[in-house]
Amino acid sequence: MSLLQDLFISIVNMSITASYVAIGIILVRLFLRKAPKVFSYILWIPVLFRLVCPFSFGSAFSFFNLINLNAKQGIGVSEFVPQNIGLMHTPAIQSGIGSIDSAANASLPPAIPVASVNPMQIWMAVFSLIWIFGVIALLVYSIVSYVKIKRKLQTAIRVEANVFETDAIGTAFVCGFIRPKIYVPANIGDANLSYILEHERTHIRRKDYLIKPLAFLALILHWFNPLMWLCFALMSRDMEMSCDESVLHRLGDSAKGGYSNSLLTLSVKRKGLLAANPLAFGESYVKTRIKNILNFKKPAFWVIMVAVVAVCGAAIAFAANPSESAAYISEDYKISFKYPSYWKLNPNFVERYEGEDGFFQVGAINGESLSIDEVTKNDAFHKLNPYGSDPKIVKRLVDGQEARLILPSADQPEEMKNQAGLIVKYPDAVKINGSLYHYLILWADEAHIEQIGNTLTFLKKQIGDEKSSDRIASLIEENLATIMSSPKNSPNPQDYINAHQAEYNAILALETQALPYLIDILESGDKGLRGHIAATLCEDIVKKLLDENKDVDPETEKIIKEALMAVDKWNTTKGNKSQEVVMPEFTKEEVAAARAVVEEYYRAVAAKDAEAILATMYPREGRTLERVKSGNVQLFGTEKRTLLSIDYDSQDSMRKSYKSGGKFVEPENIIVFKVSFNIDYPDKVTGPWNKGVYENWSMILIRDDKNSPWLIYDQGY
Repeated sequence: MSLLQDLFISIVNMSITASYVAIGIILVRLFLRKAPKVFSYILWIPVLFRLVCPFSFGSAFSFFNLINLNAKQGIGVSEFVPQNIGLMHTPAIQSGIGSIDSAANASLPPAIPVASVNPMQIWMAVFSLIWIFGVIALLVYSIVSYVKIKRKLQTAIRVEANVFETDAIGTAFVCGFIRPKIYVPANIGDANLSYILEHERTHIRRKDYLIKPLAFLALILHWFNPLMWLCFALMSRDMEMSCDESVLHRLGDSAKGGYSNSLLTLSVKRKGLLAANPLAFGESYVKTRIKNILNFKKPAFWVIMVAVVAVCGAAIAFAANPSESAAYISEDYKISFKYPSYWKLNPNFVERYEGEDGFFQVGAINGESLSIDEVTKNDAFHKLNPYGSDPKIVKRLVDGQEARLILPSADQPEEMKNQAGLIVKYPDAVKINGSLYHYLILWADEAHIEQIGNTLTFLKKQIGDEKSSDRIASLIEENLATIMSSPKNSPNPQDYINAHQAEYNAILALETQALPYLIDILESGDKGLRGHIAATLCEDIVKKLLDENKDVDPETEKIIKEALMAVDKWNTTKGNKSQEVVMPEFTKEEVAAARAVVEEYYRAVAAKDAEAILATMYPREGRTLERVKSGNVQLFGTEKRTLLSIDYDSQDSMRKSYKSGGKFVEPENIIVFKVSFNIDYPDKVTGPWNKGVYENWSMILIRDDKNSPWLIYDQGY
């Protein structure tokens, strides 16, 4: 296709995109009727942007996400009309509106070769020529109109600075691009002149004399789109009305009558030349503008704020394309990856998404007793030759797992649509519909297979069956056996760890997956070498987790607490006092300050004072007063909670549960009280608490540093 045809198709795609945006903006303008017209004027920026720029950024907040845009998304480009439409077997336009597509596509000629030329190519050449002739005609018209005006202005006389007067015109306007000048009709009268000059100077300050010609140039490129002519007219009206409001804002309400009279006077004197010239500024839409002037009131502050938020949000939404890639996430196959957002699910297949330029489909292979090479060869050289007779197999690594890429040979059957395959070994077997699978297989067209595969990741905690924990237990036991094998005569457990650092690190790398099994070892009462190594592993895993993450998620925090409590209990029952850490003491003032927080907490709970309760608690994400009031977070129920006693032990074992490597909470910044309290309910009322006395309930308080207040971080047994 020729350069002209490529340009024309790009313009058509931009015009369709701008049409969607224009419809959206026209609807938004309805909600801004009471807002200053400057906001309606600003709203046209996304339309202008879409008319002149074929590219945009992708965003999840794009307006086009709401309308399920049926267009190919290139690198920031929406393609409704394919660039190769003249070469397609079945030419088609995809505007996203079914009725329009059906009508337009029905009129397109089929791509049947005639005399070695596709008829669609001929039509595209004709349309391109019509378009460029229209552009040239409008450009010539604009230039000629501008030259005629400049000739009429040659006799203008300077009145002041950049203001000129002439009897060759019937209305005031701004003319010029570098040094714009204001031209006014002769004998206009001083009363009218002051209003007119203020209006035109406002245009100059806002650079409207550049914006309107730029908008008209964009309109020239899209002259075939009637919606763009409507947009230009509405934008011009918004421009003039916002300029009127700006003048009234400066001059005050007392100027409404004189200003309206000036517009009326000029509308009578208009000779028509400027109305036909889109590059010059003349007074227009007089009736609508006078009505707006007489109804003008300075807007309330809240109206301005709402309008600012609405316009900013709308501008971003209209300027942004839908995200170029969408996320495929499957809880069944335990994977996620990115794919082109314009591909759609094909309901005739299982887990298959398609677009004009490609597809993908997901499956799984059992392969329990087979290596990845055996599984790959079975698929690549299937008797039906899905990849052709001589596919190429390439080794890959996907998300740290062994993978094999299958690329088709030249004789692949056409119905396979250039299908390639990617086989990846699961980190752990996945149960799908009751059966275990050890390999993932991803099919996609050759052009996209590696692009998709490079984004593929396995979901955490993939397995929900008993085999996962058995595998982890087996791995830990194998490495523990190796660690304990030598040096046989050393009394120091650390010597065994030092001798087998690789095996020790292999267990360490399992992190939270290893902790439950290690806790079981400690709770089994093993006081020998195995117990020593398990305790050291627990401490090192916790230290590693907290060094890497200042704020851990609740599930990780829970297993950390269990591990440290298990280590502490193991040390105590073992009688290994030498390994116990003496926690730093607090001053009487520090203890009293922390105790006061606990007392205030129970007072606030008794008073059902949510705000006061939150003031005693360490800030956590999602625990806000708004969420408490909405019922999403519950701080108390119908129970009556009465504090009975508060006891303090500086060496409370709970303090050690939060020490862990000095990164999570320093020992000097944590204090624990043991409290007793009573729970009671009104007659015939129950709740989550058991009725009666709770004794030795831990209240754990932390602070950021010695200059920060104590706040309740956790509580419980």
